Amino acid sequence: MMREFIGQPTPWRLLKWWALAMAFWIGWRILTPFPHYLPPDFGFGFLRNKSEYFYRSGYFVGFYLHIFAAPTALFIGGFQMSGTIRRRWPRLHRHAGQVYVAIVLLAAAPGGLVMATKSFGGWSTTICFSAIALTTWLATFLGWRAAIRFDFRAHALWMIRSYVLMMSAVFLRLGHFALLRTGWSLELTYQIAAWASWLLPMLVLEILVRQPFQADTPSRRSAWKG
Repeated sequence: MMREFIGQPTPWRLLKWWALAMAFWIGWRILTPFPHYLPPDFGFGFLRNKSEYFYRSGYFVGFYLHIFAAPTALFIGGFQMSGTIRRRWPRLHRHAGQVYVAIVLLAAAPGGLVMATKSFGGWSTTICFSAIALTTWLATFLGWRAAIRFDFRAHALWMIRSYVLMMSAVFLRLGHFALLRTGWSLELTYQIAAWASWLLPMLVLEILVRQPFQADTPSRRSAWKG
């Protein structure tokens, strides 16, 4: 999996753990407003000005699916990147992966697609977030399909893509925070951050995955056969 994300020089491993730590930290920050979401507080943050269509349009279904599923998928996916877990507890990796796939395919991605229809930033961010949701769903599905076919090279590639796309929520917040310092309008900075949150990481990823992969191991095959 991109040389397994393990067995790498120390700087690469430190970068991996730093990225995961940032994902968990921002994931936690995403969870902190939950008291305002149950029940919905339409005077607070993300839900402001959404009272008119929140229930009537069915938006609430996608909203609750996404806000519960996406942080859970980020948490599980972070541990799925661990080479130690894959080597020592391959069945745990398998079952956790199945949970991740189910969460993304049935809740996080569909919920994100619904939320994209009412996103801040107009048609630009609607297209952007719709593309993220659809691409995440497809990458996750292809990763799952590759695993059940024991094509672990393809499985690794697609699941890394899936997780990087899930991380777009993290990159969006970091990018938007940085762009706000430019003095540009709130809407413009959000639009730029939204597109950059997945296109730039995916570009970097596609460059990195040109590196050679490790061969499949018997432990992986036995885990999926079990």
